[in-house]
Amino acid sequence: MNNNGICRKIKLLQKSPDGIFGSFMTRPVSHFFAAASYKLHLSPNFVSFFSFVFCIAGGTILLFHEIPYYLVISIALWWLGAIFDAADGDLARFVSGGTPFGGWFDSFLDRLKEFFIFSVLGYLAWKQYNEEIYLLLGLLSIFSNVMSGYISDTKKIFISAKRKPEIVFSNKYSFGMVDTRDFVVIVSLIIGDFRIALITYSTLFASLIFFQTLRFYLKYGKKTN
Repeated sequence: MNNNGICRKIKLLQKSPDGIFGSFMTRPVSHFFAAASYKLHLSPNFVSFFSFVFCIAGGTILLFHEIPYYLVISIALWWLGAIFDAADGDLARFVSGGTPFGGWFDSFLDRLKEFFIFSVLGYLAWKQYNEEIYLLLGLLSIFSNVMSGYISDTKKIFISAKRKPEIVFSNKYSFGMVDTRDFVVIVSLIIGDFRIALITYSTLFASLIFFQTLRFYLKYGKKTN
């Protein structure tokens, strides 16, 4: 099978519905990255780790303001990390290589990314505005990200036995937590105001987690075996 044939098949195997931001930020190109990874004989788990490395590099460079165009470089690295984060699943479906460990490993790396990037954003906002509240918002942003991942993963394990998006707009688009995180982080970096991501996740998403938990209780909590 030639490169074009591989790309087309991987594209057809992409999951649906997809997160609405991922549909425009990563999925239009992730199958090319998955095809390249396949040609290089990379495993889906290695591609997941590659995504992690790009995201950590993108967050780390924010700490070095003396580097020319550091924001542009950070945006590019984080975006590449997001693309590889989509490509690992594309590759796993193409080679039928999805495993329980692979799903856990991908989720584990996502949590590490969230710990890191919101710690960095909280620290930088504190340094820039000299307000300790941004350190607290960084912690709250980490909390809301980790809890959203916890809710999705434990629902998959204990309730539905299947991973499904909670907010679906159409047969094609849904609200995904990871791709939304990437979108909010990238927008915050493009504008150059780290408070955007911090305030978004420490307020709006913390509220969404509360209502999501309440919804789960009302839907499943009163059911008896």
